[in-house]
Amino acid sequence: MEVTRVVTQQITHQLFTAPASESNASCTGGDRTKTNVITIGAILPLSSPGAFLAGFSMQTALNIAVSEINEQGGIGGKAIRLVTYDSTGVAERSALFSERLIRLDCAVAIVGLYHNGDAGAAADVAHRYGVPIIVTEAGSDEITSRGYPEIFRLSPSYSMLAQIPAQWMSEVGDYNGDSALVAGIIADNGSLLSPMVSAMRDDLDRVGIETEVLGVDLPTADFSSVIARLVAHDSLPDVIFISIKGEPALQLQSQLLSAGIGPQRSTLIVQCLAGLNSTQFWTAVPDGNGTIVMRMGAWSTTLSERGHDFAGKYLQYMGRWPESYAFTSYDSIYLIADALSSAPTWKGSDLILALEQTADTLSGGEVTFAATSFSPLKSDEAPYLWHQWQGSPVLYLQYTEPNQSADAMSVIWPPQYQSPAQQPVVVSSSP
Repeated sequence: MEVTRVVTQQITHQLFTAPASESNASCTGGDRTKTNVITIGAILPLSSPGAFLAGFSMQTALNIAVSEINEQGGIGGKAIRLVTYDSTGVAERSALFSERLIRLDCAVAIVGLYHNGDAGAAADVAHRYGVPIIVTEAGSDEITSRGYPEIFRLSPSYSMLAQIPAQWMSEVGDYNGDSALVAGIIADNGSLLSPMVSAMRDDLDRVGIETEVLGVDLPTADFSSVIARLVAHDSLPDVIFISIKGEPALQLQSQLLSAGIGPQRSTLIVQCLAGLNSTQFWTAVPDGNGTIVMRMGAWSTTLSERGHDFAGKYLQYMGRWPESYAFTSYDSIYLIADALSSAPTWKGSDLILALEQTADTLSGGEVTFAATSFSPLKSDEAPYLWHQWQGSPVLYLQYTEPNQSADAMSVIWPPQYQSPAQQPVVVSSSP
């Protein structure tokens, strides 16, 4: 039996003209008895100009989950069929394919949605038809702030991510002992005005942490100008956040350490995801002991039993640890499967109510949604918390010995995931 179908054809015309209230004759209207297969739709970027490598990761995770459920007998003996369309990261294609999934493929729910534009477009279509969507990566606050009953999100919103550095620094306290809390953010000039960097700076300022944002022009391998600005201060920051990507981020850290700026001199360095490639990291930053890396998504020490099983299967297929969007994609299928099992019918309204009552321990932890029709948003709560999972793992990991494998890094924050030492390790000047 076919359980997965990936569709990448180009669609440029209006697919449907029927009103939203008129369902396709081939769909069952949620009646369990009238179908032998359950279709779940996915919209992913699987070709240029979209982030197709991320799309392949998400597709792999979705396939693993569908295969597991079908091997266990499906839902009430009915197999899940996964139908995937390639948005290429273009919002118009996401809207067209969302409608196709609902009206022609009879999808009971839609998952995926890596890009903000894709998620927003799909959300509008799903809202018209009353079909639930689980967003597994797109982080724009607006996606859930609309308050659509149909939209749920497993990935953290941008505002949630922006608040984390301030929360963590407030708990770390005055790391360098100069009676002041000071943060430095080093970002490329192209992203200095991005919503993420701006929100991060605002949240640090809000909790009383003095913050300096330093811009660099990329591409470059020489960061002497920004380093000179740092050493010109009377005291160094407690924490420096490196907000540039890839190899330049590692080159910047190496030059910071050479200038005496690092944990050996009471300044913590928070590296980008390039720091999790331990072979590349230690080659570029041989003195990088004490480096902290922020990681979205579960880590080896934070996983549930189900998560460990998934990570092992994903490693077999992809040869690497699952990305955050791989974990959330995998979990999204199980959330829908649980809703299908508990809802009285498979109509959108019943599945939405079932999803709102979710309290499942999935790969990255227990999933519950913040604000629902059972627990509405309070007047002082941010609108983006509507149908938002607030427990998505966002971890601070630390290398605590030279040449340590990333797999063995300690989780130093947040407390519910941390390794035995709660505070960052103090690194001496000689390993």
